[in-house]
Amino acid sequence: MTVALGILAIGAVTGLVLLAGRMAALRTGLRALELRAADLEKELASSRRQTNLAETGQLFLGRFVRELPHVVHELHAGQGGRQIPRVLLGATVRMLEPRKAIVAVRRRPAESDPERHLHLAVAATFPDGLVEIGSEITIGKGEIGYAAEVQRVMDRRDFESLAPPDRRRLRGETAEALVPDLVAPLTFGEDVVGVIAVEGLSRGPADSKDALRLLAQAGAVSLQAQAKYTEMKATASIDGLTGVFNKRYLNHRLAEEMRQAVDTLSSVSIFLFDVDSFKHYNDRNGHVAGDRLLQRLVRLVQDNLRQGTVFGRYGGEEFLVILPRTTRAQALAAAENLQAAVAAHDFAFGFDQPLGIISVSGGVAECPVDGVDAATLVRAADEALYEAKRAGRNRVLAYEPIYIGGAEPQAPVSADGPHDAAGRVAAGRVAAGPTRQVATPARVAVPAGEDRDAAGADATSDFTPQPGTLFALADITPAAGIPKLTLQPSAEVLAAAVAAAPPHAGGPSQPAAAARTAAGADARGKPKTGAPDTDSGEGP
Repeated sequence: MTVALGILAIGAVTGLVLLAGRMAALRTGLRALELRAADLEKELASSRRQTNLAETGQLFLGRFVRELPHVVHELHAGQGGRQIPRVLLGATVRMLEPRKAIVAVRRRPAESDPERHLHLAVAATFPDGLVEIGSEITIGKGEIGYAAEVQRVMDRRDFESLAPPDRRRLRGETAEALVPDLVAPLTFGEDVVGVIAVEGLSRGPADSKDALRLLAQAGAVSLQAQAKYTEMKATASIDGLTGVFNKRYLNHRLAEEMRQAVDTLSSVSIFLFDVDSFKHYNDRNGHVAGDRLLQRLVRLVQDNLRQGTVFGRYGGEEFLVILPRTTRAQALAAAENLQAAVAAHDFAFGFDQPLGIISVSGGVAECPVDGVDAATLVRAADEALYEAKRAGRNRVLAYEPIYIGGAEPQAPVSADGPHDAAGRVAAGRVAAGPTRQVATPARVAVPAGEDRDAAGADATSDFTPQPGTLFALADITPAAGIPKLTLQPSAEVLAAAVAAAPPHAGGPSQPAAAARTAAGADARGKPKTGAPDTDSGEGP
């Protein structure tokens, strides 16, 4: 009995031990399953995140691919260099959705400021007013300037990976208004032409970095192309010797200013002048000295011109000044100031000139008083210039037209007046200024009811212009208007026809009789002296 109970106890203990081991194995397996489940949940969450990122990246890439052609089109649409930064900023904001963003462009070199090209000027900001437009960022200073100097697209991790001294220095030089998370310099070849900087990105840094790099490259090409176009346009409009506008640009600008003056009922005046005895100066001192004289003269004139005045070299030693919204009297006063300034200036070798100084002579004309097109206005100023030359040089004269017969346009005169054109011109000429121009030629008015042929020869001579004078169609039209066409031939025509016609045995023909009738009577129907009476039936 005791033995049986011992055996049972041993079996029970053994069973309990086995059961405990089994339970421990089950708990270990359960723990392993729980750990596996946790790992699977983590993997699932990671997969979901990656899927979401892939979907987001795909959406971003699709939007970027759709947006980029429009951006490139806007960049090269010929809107002008000032619009390019705004286009880049708008594309950056639409693609990356940052909290802040700026676009800055590099300043051009200038002789007056040798360090000017070492700065970036802020040209566009998001939001508006983030920083002042035109504020400068020095290349090499701050995180934005450093990225522009090294010409690398840099994000926040790139800045943090710099050496501690450089990181602290750049952070201290960066303005608090924008601490960039991503900076993309606009580089063309080995030159940086601008920079894009953003803060507070809503996209991953990798995708944003690649997108902004591509956008910056497109913007750099557009800025460089616009700069080259502007340079070529300026070169085509600038005189190579003096650095002022050339004749091509002056003619174009004068036409625009005159059109605007006519449209707005205002005025624009010009001052055309040249250097007195310039050939003498070149012959005595050489053409190099003549070129230097023109360059010094240009600088002197520029220093004495008001803002808004257009000045350029019209050809050789001749220059043109365009004065918008200026009357003839105002332009004459400004021209006299320039002439006096030139005469008072001590130019090299001026003592050897005929007048003992370097001087200019010029003429002033006003639109629309003296002309409504550029050629007429320049011709008027040129006539005043040559009148100033004839008057002794070193002076400025205003163009004033001369009207035949008085200070007002010529009224029709009687047919009983002088019968030669020279006599009528001399009788109607009045001196009204330093220049002379036939504004309205003499006209002959034939009283109603009289034959126009009676004054045919005089009328023809009346409308013959003087040599070197240009007339408009209105100037050569008779005062009584354009004669109406008629089928009735003149007496001279009929007489010539009769003389050329062969004789007929049947007596004079009907045209011959009509010719004798016209030849034998004057314009008023009275028989002429010595002419046969057509009613008698006698032959010629």
